[in-house]
Amino acid sequence: MNRKKGKNYLSFILLILLFALTACTQSPDFELYEGKPLKIAVVGEPLKVNEEQVIFTEISFDEMASEELKSYDAVFITEENLPKAAESKYANIYLDSTIPFFFISANSHIPFTVKETEYDESWNWTAGQSYAVGILNLKEDELLKSWGYSFYNDIKTNEHIKNVYSRIFKTIDEINQ
Repeated sequence: MNRKKGKNYLSFILLILLFALTACTQSPDFELYEGKPLKIAVVGEPLKVNEEQVIFTEISFDEMASEELKSYDAVFITEENLPKAAESKYANIYLDSTIPFFFISANSHIPFTVKETEYDESWNWTAGQSYAVGILNLKEDELLKSWGYSFYNDIKTNEHIKNVYSRIFKTIDEINQ
């Protein structure tokens, strides 16, 4: 009889462990951006996001230098445009801007803000690094503010990419307050 109780006890413990391990492997519920509407300029294809109050407008590199850029809350530069975005002629645009720039699938802002640094594949996202980086020159503090956004568990999925965008939107909203 004690042997049967021991087996039941062991089975119960194994069942609890199984539930605990299953619970640990589920992905978390990501928070959506629920703030005010945002108007974001994108150099590249507009992004797919969960938020309906975020409006993307595709712009060219030439339009980045125009005064109309001030009508946006931020600028996103997509992965396929990063090599051109790192050309030294654009560095002052990023550094003098009154709105933040976000570089998607770049692990650092350095090739975009340091003129002597060339962009190559070493600046692309890899596990363990930021997937997107943002910058804004805070003129009153004479300080370059930067942000880095990584994936949950360093795993690149559509859900995790959209979560990065939601966190970027929250940062933009905080800047605008």
